Amino acid sequence: MELLVVEDNERVSAALRAALAQQGVGAVCATTGKAAMELLERARPDAVLLDLGLPDCDGFTLCSRMRAASSIPILVTTARGDHASCVRGLDLGADDYLVKPYNLAEVLARLRAVMRRHRPSVVSVVDDPPGDLLLAGPVRIDVREEVVLVDGAPTDMPEEEFGILVALARRPGETLSADQLVDEILRTQRARLEASLQHHISSLRERLGVPYLLEAVEGGGHRLSIPGAV
Repeated sequence: MELLVVEDNERVSAALRAALAQQGVGAVCATTGKAAMELLERARPDAVLLDLGLPDCDGFTLCSRMRAASSIPILVTTARGDHASCVRGLDLGADDYLVKPYNLAEVLARLRAVMRRHRPSVVSVVDDPPGDLLLAGPVRIDVREEVVLVDGAPTDMPEEEFGILVALARRPGETLSADQLVDEILRTQRARLEASLQHHISSLRERLGVPYLLEAVEGGGHRLSIPGAV
């Protein structure tokens, strides 16, 4: 990761660059708005840490200019903690707003989060059903475990909503009717149940404590074996 650090205090920017280097993160620094725009074009950084207090221009104006010139992730870092400033920064194109003093670990975590959100929202499928993993921008769907992560954080989701999300993720870009959604959800549930059926049968045998009761039939299938039954 290569950052553009926009900070008018050279001592602060130097200390920040050194701290970032220890975390394996490179940085180029600018102390003015003009230098920041030049580096944005020349250095092609992955993200911007933008302080609002600059000698040659208003930080909000610079944020707006950067957003007009690029879709790069912008994290505003400033001592202005009032609600109005935060709202204004976000409205002008900042992806996140962090009030000083801040913890470096939090800065890096927030940067990773905004960079994930800026990745193309293209859905890709890894492996085959039923143990597949669906990726859609910042959303990661583990179909086997029935877990949805947004920016790496688990998200509680009712079973019905999970089924809808998986159905849509399997056919990205397509418009699905209500009937198609139902068919896709049922298909997904059937494939998942078929794959886990043997596990459930083994679990049942262990839970019941009577191993011979659930009998596997040659050629496929299972039956309940009752002693003495014809």
